Amino acid sequence: MKAIYFIFIAGSLMNAQVGINTSAPSRTLDLNGNLRVRTQTDQSANTGYSNVLIADDNGNVDYVKKNVLNQQMVQLFNLNTLPSVSAGGSGTVTPVSISNQSITLTNPAFVMISYSVPITLSAAATDGRMKLLRTHLNVDGTNVVRSSNTYTNSTTTGTNLTGIFYNAGSYITLLSAGTHTIEILGTCFDFATASQCLQGGSLSGTSFQAFAMYNSY
Repeated sequence: MKAIYFIFIAGSLMNAQVGINTSAPSRTLDLNGNLRVRTQTDQSANTGYSNVLIADDNGNVDYVKKNVLNQQMVQLFNLNTLPSVSAGGSGTVTPVSISNQSITLTNPAFVMISYSVPITLSAAATDGRMKLLRTHLNVDGTNVVRSSNTYTNSTTTGTNLTGIFYNAGSYITLLSAGTHTIEILGTCFDFATASQCLQGGSLSGTSFQAFAMYNSY
C-alpha cells in the first residue's frame, strides 16, 4: 500500500496536477465532485469571473451565474427643488453650476441619472439673433450629456419670446465603489446679461435624481 501511495505522489509531483474522481486533470487540482472549502478568498473586484461561488455555513460550495442574480436598486438622491442661477451671457459663456451632488457607492454599480431643469427667460429678445439654452450633465468632472433648446427671435418667428423652457436628459454608467460627483450646469447664449436667463428653481416638473443598481451579493 505504501508503494502505491509513493507512486501516486511522485506522479502528481511530476505532472503538477492532481485529479480527484478524474483520470485527466486539467488544472493543478481538478475535483470531479462536490466541494467543501473551509476558507474562501474574496474575488468581488475581479471582473474576469462570470460565476459567483456561494457557500453555506459549513463551507459547502456551489455557484450561480452573475447574470441571473437579483438586482438591488438604491436611490442616491431625488431633488425637486434646484438653486436658481443666472446662466446668460454673450461671447464665450462658461457653464454655471446648478447642483453638484456627491455620492458614495459601497460596491461597483450601474448608476442611472435623470434631470429636468426649468429655464426662465425674463426679458424679451429683440436683437434677431439665435438663442441657445443648454444644460450639461457632468459625472466625475466629465461632460456626458448636453440638452439644448434653441430659438430665433426674428420678424417671422417673433422678437418677444419669453417664458419657461425645460431641458431634460438621462444617462446610465457603471461606476466603481467609492465617492463620485454628479453635477448639472447651465449656459444660455446669446443674452446681454446673465440674469436674463435663469436655470433651476422649484417649478413643477423640476427634478434631478440618481439611482444605483447593485448586484444582490
